[in-house]
Amino acid sequence: MSALLALALQAAVQPSASVRKVSRASLNAMADACRAPRKWLTLRGPQVVFRGPPDGDPVKLACVLKKMSAALDAANQGPAAAQVVKDR
Repeated sequence: MSALLALALQAAVQPSASVRKVSRASLNAMADACRAPRKWLTLRGPQVVFRGPPDGDPVKLACVLKKMSAALDAANQGPAAAQVVKDR
């Protein structure tokens, strides 16, 4: 699980040529889809902060990290990639 968290954090901090914002509503939707508390995903300026507990439900943690990673990848790649993620 810690390897998954490390990969998600690495992907989240890599700079991109064009930074697009992730909305609070999309973070809430990710948490809701995984049945995880909304407080696990917060915004700090333009940054998304993951605050899942290390001893939390591993299924929920993995689900939130997977959705967060996909959303951030889509946001950094543009509207075409966002549509692909939305259709999954």
